[in-house]
Amino acid sequence: MHCIRGFIGKEGIIKDFANNWIEAKPVTLAQGFSIIFLTNELYDSIVELIDSKLEVDYKEFFYYLSPSIYEVLIQESRNGKLAYIETDYFGGVGTQSAVLFENSKIKIKPLKTETFWDEKTNSFCHKPEGEKAINIVLKELGVYKEKGRDEFDSIGLGSLRRMD
Repeated sequence: MHCIRGFIGKEGIIKDFANNWIEAKPVTLAQGFSIIFLTNELYDSIVELIDSKLEVDYKEFFYYLSPSIYEVLIQESRNGKLAYIETDYFGGVGTQSAVLFENSKIKIKPLKTETFWDEKTNSFCHKPEGEKAINIVLKELGVYKEKGRDEFDSIGLGSLRRMD
């Protein structure tokens, strides 16, 4: 199982983000990056304090990217790059989504990768084929691949299976 959602950026950006939200708890990743999990408590606080009226609809990509979360991404990316990701996998099957903001604007539009088991080939397949959504965003964020690993595993996201 791999089920997380959160904000990823360089440690300085994430530290500034955390200073603005009591519920935001940074977790250090490799290569100078950190993540703040979008816990239920942080989500509720954001929605309560930022009652956004923005017309944002990314339901085809994300479960939790509400107008209020979108507005936080605009605000918190004013000084650099900030990614928002969601994963939902069980037994290797599931989805991952990502978006990247920089200087209060979308730098990479929402992306989604679905992973499924193909009975014909007896293997996992990805839709769309090619790079997975989170790796595309992480690469633009500045994450580099370590030998034998993709960007996701190179900064340690593979070991963060859940948000608790």
